[in-house]
Amino acid sequence: METIDPARVQRALQAYVGDAVYLHLETTHGAYTRGGFGAFARNVRVHLEAAAVRGRGPYRVGLRVMGGWVYAEGLTHWWQEPDRVLLEGHDDEDRLTVVLEVARRPFPLATDGGTADRPAATLPPRQPPEGEREPAPAPETVPVTATDPVPAPWDRHLVVVLAHPDDESFGAAGTMARAVRQGIGVTMVCVTAGQMGRRVGRPPLANRESLGPLRIEELRRAMAAVGVTDVRVLGVWDKTVEFQDRAQLAGRIRAILEETGATTVITFHPELGGHPDHDAVGAATVEAVAALGRLRPRLLFVKGPLRDADPGLPVVTVPIAEVRTLKEAAFRAHRSQTTGWDERLRQDEEMARRFDQLLREESFWVAPYDGNGRGRSGPVGVQPS
Repeated sequence: METIDPARVQRALQAYVGDAVYLHLETTHGAYTRGGFGAFARNVRVHLEAAAVRGRGPYRVGLRVMGGWVYAEGLTHWWQEPDRVLLEGHDDEDRLTVVLEVARRPFPLATDGGTADRPAATLPPRQPPEGEREPAPAPETVPVTATDPVPAPWDRHLVVVLAHPDDESFGAAGTMARAVRQGIGVTMVCVTAGQMGRRVGRPPLANRESLGPLRIEELRRAMAAVGVTDVRVLGVWDKTVEFQDRAQLAGRIRAILEETGATTVITFHPELGGHPDHDAVGAATVEAVAALGRLRPRLLFVKGPLRDADPGLPVVTVPIAEVRTLKEAAFRAHRSQTTGWDERLRQDEEMARRFDQLLREESFWVAPYDGNGRGRSGPVGVQPS
């Protein structure tokens, strides 16, 4: 992205006047911000009658369309590509605050190389560039305690189903690394590409349209760091999971569980994931597991942040100190999201303490047999015979 030059932006937008165009318009305050706000509209087709850039920076853009107006303010950066102009506003931490895009053709609605309702894309394993590779895990076996969710004596395949790239590195990368060391198959399922995130790197590494492919690449690098080669991206548009057909999404997840022969599944709690996409992914995964019947796998929920309520479920904790360097490498692979964390950790002692704990252990709520996410007595899973 470049700093806006109003004269150049005016000329770029003027080229679309008189044509039918597609708009992406978005404001965001962040899904994790208390009292946050935001809205976006994508692929709204309008006839553009006039365009104007105003202000001295940040800038305002007004588009007169047939029957009305489109307006955005706080714009600081722009980028021009064939058949589209991208305008963005960045705050003091380089996070996105507003986006306005104009294109002659519709913007994509999936970031997996296909459409959102096609079968899951499987990303082939790829070695990170030289200098980013972590040493191969030591061949010795990591001690296992009775409270570890993985590996269990009957475990054959772990499937992790989460919403965005980097969710896995925060919540389950150490557990996945341990499973790989134990010779247990691991499949990572990421429902979206995280293309609607506010963070695009510092300085910016991407714009709104290139962020999704970049985050998929970061996910590949993170999983390579912990030894996971089976990575699936379902291509659902970020921030829309809760609006999707849940049964359809559950069916796609169920197909992966059946294909892999999953014996343990890790996902979000369907009500305490801390993000609407997280909750929706958890709910769809619960439905997918329940549909497997008597041989359903054990179901674990990534233990939510401190602000979330306790659902009254048993908790199991996986010590991951032995694979700490691998988890940290996975975390740092998400450069667009984690650049600047070192400075934040130095400034916030409590944040630094919690981050250190994330590198030492991972905790999960154990779902009851019915998988509804609420505490109750009874079996917590069915073990294959």
